[in-house]
Amino acid sequence: MRNFYTTFLNSSKELKNVRNLVIASLLITMKLILDLFTIQITPFLHVSFEFLASVTISMLFGPIVGAMCGGLSDILNYLINPKGAFFVGFTLSAMMSGLIYGSILYKKKITVTRCAIANIISVIFVDIMMNTFWLSILFGKGFYALLHLRVFKNLTMIPINIIMIYFVLNLVNKIKKENFS
Repeated sequence: MRNFYTTFLNSSKELKNVRNLVIASLLITMKLILDLFTIQITPFLHVSFEFLASVTISMLFGPIVGAMCGGLSDILNYLINPKGAFFVGFTLSAMMSGLIYGSILYKKKITVTRCAIANIISVIFVDIMMNTFWLSILFGKGFYALLHLRVFKNLTMIPINIIMIYFVLNLVNKIKKENFS
């Protein structure tokens, strides 16, 4: 429990460094740009790679900064590129995703197993459960009617996401070591 508290405390201290704020803001910008290339399959289903920027923020700066940047990027994304009505549930989902990835990846060695655990937890709780619930509220559809399609898509994407997360985070760590050590 003490390690968990320390992780959150250290993450909140990352906000004091101007360089960290600049890097986080650049990664938020990258996330907003990646969102422009989202492939919309149905109104309830899309494929996007914007999560990689959020995972990177969470890995570099921890769960507090990851959650804050997740919420901020969701609001900015709505202001820049609205895709329907604003719904605060998706902002909460973005924050929860940053919290999950930051809790598991912050200041830890990046392994395939760690990436898999973080992605599976995020997919199950955020993408499948929370976002399906928000969509059922937003569109007036039954939760279980949306669930099967979203489960299939998200479970299919897990191995692809894990591989992308692993390679992107290791590349970011390599760049970090070369330029900031």
